[in-house]
Amino acid sequence: MEQFLAETEYFDISDPIIKIHLEKLDLSALSDKEKAIKLFYHVRDSIKYSVKPVDLKKTTYIASHVLQQAKSFCIPKAIALGTLARAVGIPSRLHFVDFINHRLSANLEQLWGTNVMAGHCYTELYLNGKWVKATVSLDKITCAKHKFRPVEFDGENDALLFDTDQEGRPHAEYIADHGTHSDMSLKLVTNIFESTYGPINKEFIDRNFQSSETTFK
Repeated sequence: MEQFLAETEYFDISDPIIKIHLEKLDLSALSDKEKAIKLFYHVRDSIKYSVKPVDLKKTTYIASHVLQQAKSFCIPKAIALGTLARAVGIPSRLHFVDFINHRLSANLEQLWGTNVMAGHCYTELYLNGKWVKATVSLDKITCAKHKFRPVEFDGENDALLFDTDQEGRPHAEYIADHGTHSDMSLKLVTNIFESTYGPINKEFIDRNFQSSETTFK
């Protein structure tokens, strides 16, 4: 389990920002399961979801940086949860998948040429002898606004995006699995992005960010 508890450039568990968040949450008297639940909701809802699937700047993915942002997307938020978990002794890893987003806005689907969210990421936490999946990407405000079913976490069962929204419309359809990883890899993420969206260059990134305000149907 050492690799899933280790500090890395991205999982910077000894950074003062990490310690500040843990002190505010006051987890000292809680079990690992209770700590994991509290950390899940802290990351899910303190950082609003903002789709930016082609941001490859290293600092974007460093946990201490992520936790200072008002908005972020699935990969940085997954790293933030994993880092906070490691800081309190809970092993964590990243799991990358692709899914069809049936609620993606028309402008983004046209821009990307697909409604596939490539390289979607969630955290896995090792609790009570097993790995449990925890998806913190969509905050409660975003869910309420777009009528998504909010992902809830009980520390025992996998918490993944739902295949339908609150009104029964199709939402997330998982189509590819890129496996679990003990650390973030920009090379891995770049390869996943380019396999779906084509060559990633400055023009593509600039267009993507300019068009990311309207994310969902």
